[in-house]
Amino acid sequence: MDIQHQELLLAIAEVSATFVGFSGVVGVFRERNGKLEVRYQRHLLFQMITTGLSALALSVTPFLIAAFGFPEPLVWRISSGIYVFFSTLLTIRGIYQDCPFLWAGLDSVRTAKVLALVTTFVVGISILNGLGAFSQRASAIYLVSLFWTLGLSGFFFTRMVTFLQPPSQD
Repeated sequence: MDIQHQELLLAIAEVSATFVGFSGVVGVFRERNGKLEVRYQRHLLFQMITTGLSALALSVTPFLIAAFGFPEPLVWRISSGIYVFFSTLLTIRGIYQDCPFLWAGLDSVRTAKVLALVTTFVVGISILNGLGAFSQRASAIYLVSLFWTLGLSGFFFTRMVTFLQPPSQD
């Protein structure tokens, strides 16, 4: 694995760990009133932490696989397979958990559709990457999928911070 890939993977791990840390701080010090709003706050915090931790774990995965002596193309293929597994689980859980908040109007249906569509596309490309369809670009495909996961983590963090802002008193 070349040095550029290593540096990018470590940068993703650092940023995702930072997001997870900040989300914990924001989640502890800010609370909303109302049963549904508290559940939504917990949902956003959980989504933020799980996407952040998955970005962190998935950015370290190629290092762990490479430590077993696998050739670089196989490292990216195995890493993509692991990415597909965890992303699919988190997406299904996220959609299941998000439904009550969509119905209550706390989340935008349009935003949820866009996130689900892009995530499905990224997982589909990662499946092809895991099967060896992009042997020359396997590392780039894996890094793009990690950036998407990191972007989701940032989205949930932003959503959590903006939701937890005190209501304006005009």
